[in-house]
Amino acid sequence: MNAGMRLRILGAGLALSTLALGVQTAPVAAQQGGIEGTVTDQATGQVLEAARVLITGTNRIETTNRDGKYHFREIAEGSYQIRVLRLGFKPVTDTANVAPGESVTLDFAMEPAPVQLDEIVSTVTGEQRKLELGNAVSTIDAATITQEAPITEFGNLLSGRAAGVTVQKAGGTTGSGTRIRIRGSNSVSLSNEPLYYIDGIRMEAGQTSSSLDIGGFGQGLGAAPSRINDINPEDIESIEIVKGPAAATLYGIQASNGVVRITTKRGRAGRPRWNLYSEVGGVHDANTYPLQYNGRDSTQATGIDEGWDGFCIVQFDLDGTCTQTSVSKFSPLNDSRTTPLKTGLRQQYGANVSGGNDLLTYFLSGDYENEDGVFRLPALEEDSVRSVDGTVPDNQLRPNTLTRLNLRANVGANVSANADIQASIGYISSDARFVENDNSFNTITGSGEASGNPEDVNRGWYFIPAELFNELATQGTERFIGGITGNWRPESWLSTRATLGYDVTNRNDVQFFPTGKSADYLEQRLGIKHDNRFQTTQTSVDLAATARFKLSPDWGSKTSVGGQFFRDLTTGNLAAGFILPAGSETISGAGRTEASDTALESRSLGSYIEQEMALKERLFVTGALRFDDNSA
Repeated sequence: MNAGMRLRILGAGLALSTLALGVQTAPVAAQQGGIEGTVTDQATGQVLEAARVLITGTNRIETTNRDGKYHFREIAEGSYQIRVLRLGFKPVTDTANVAPGESVTLDFAMEPAPVQLDEIVSTVTGEQRKLELGNAVSTIDAATITQEAPITEFGNLLSGRAAGVTVQKAGGTTGSGTRIRIRGSNSVSLSNEPLYYIDGIRMEAGQTSSSLDIGGFGQGLGAAPSRINDINPEDIESIEIVKGPAAATLYGIQASNGVVRITTKRGRAGRPRWNLYSEVGGVHDANTYPLQYNGRDSTQATGIDEGWDGFCIVQFDLDGTCTQTSVSKFSPLNDSRTTPLKTGLRQQYGANVSGGNDLLTYFLSGDYENEDGVFRLPALEEDSVRSVDGTVPDNQLRPNTLTRLNLRANVGANVSANADIQASIGYISSDARFVENDNSFNTITGSGEASGNPEDVNRGWYFIPAELFNELATQGTERFIGGITGNWRPESWLSTRATLGYDVTNRNDVQFFPTGKSADYLEQRLGIKHDNRFQTTQTSVDLAATARFKLSPDWGSKTSVGGQFFRDLTTGNLAAGFILPAGSETISGAGRTEASDTALESRSLGSYIEQEMALKERLFVTGALRFDDNSA
């Protein structure tokens, strides 16, 4: 099917949805009533906030406020089954009979339960009960986890908390990325990362978001940062993981590796509620590294190298060049005088406030995070990097650091009884400095473990830490993620949703080897500087309409149609200078310069239709059809 035909199908489907939305009957509205009440804990009598109250067989769902109250407005005359769901409690169901113009009060007392399967989850077709879904979904209560455990980054929220989901750190250094796999890897050449949505907005989550040559190879390997860790865990309410290729029906072919849906915290009606938090702790490397064994000759010089007097390997002993009389053992990584592996410092401070009323709710938050990794220049080498004024630059003492600022504002408005708007805005600013790791030649562990030098030769190092720490590898990031979602429910059986999202990341990668000071490897000793600047923008549009009908007392039907548009654009300017003048920190004046630019754009358009049949709210059969087109 060609792109033009798909566009026409998508347009026709959305046009039909729009026509359906316009059908309203004023005479009925005049006779409409309401359903309201309070939800409490049966054991304690305390009100329950954030319980989900739904009218079965319709798309109407409300959330209890801080006083445990809910309110359905503009309910037509009739008998309705009301169901209440909340994590940690057994579902409760009751019936409300609404007379013309009457408001019915229906209170619920919920019984605690350790396990609950009948819960509400969010999908591209809207909120629905988990048991209705045709694919596996794991739900993680992030808001509770962050209160009970120290969570330093997004990957910590997922690790060990969802079956079939594997979370791996790409490196052990501060600021390194995270790899997430849902039900394993599916390709050896393509990305195995799932799709990420935050508040319904498609977000950029590159696992190797860096052009720095700091080690690693292949997909997601190495010390490079990943953009998923930009999100502040303290701002997350819940995470839903859609597993398996069945997710591609609703989210597109790129979702064949699964989908991770992030929902940030929202305000609820009530007085302002403040939350202040702080975290201070250490970062420590608990490893013990292998010792280096060296044969020694205390009777004569080896005669091989003036600097290696007394060094006698087995082959030299067999050749008769020296006589091995003893064996020395040493590791510069384990010795407190020479090791750069010290205790780092991590600190985080944040605050958020939420509140509002029945018409407008808000959630505002700010978070500052700073982490100094485990690397610190040994005291024996401080003189080698000391400035003219006698001070040691901080970036030489602590070569692996991360500083991040997170700001978020979520606002919700009930435009009318059957329409609401949700706005979500996030801003992230971060600066990180990295050391080389993994398969790089210029690593601390490689220089210490593989040098083969005894203690009295270069203090056991191949490259001393001062030479390695002279390298500057930094990344500065400014990121904005914003979106707006509108929900309209013109009839009890019909709901529509439109989401517009925008995610833009500006990134500056700098790698600098000062002339005559860095490790003497390839051209580095002559001075090199790379200055690469990138911008990645992602624009997403998501439209959907869902209709529910009660065909008979036993049979129910749900029909969903929708479409999605996604645009991904990355542009970059790369500049490099080689053979820098001594003392120079700029590309200008380099003996050789290189410059290039890059641009990569992709667009995708998809539409779907999904039909679900339900028998007695116990058996659900779902079928779906999707059309996709991509600029590639």
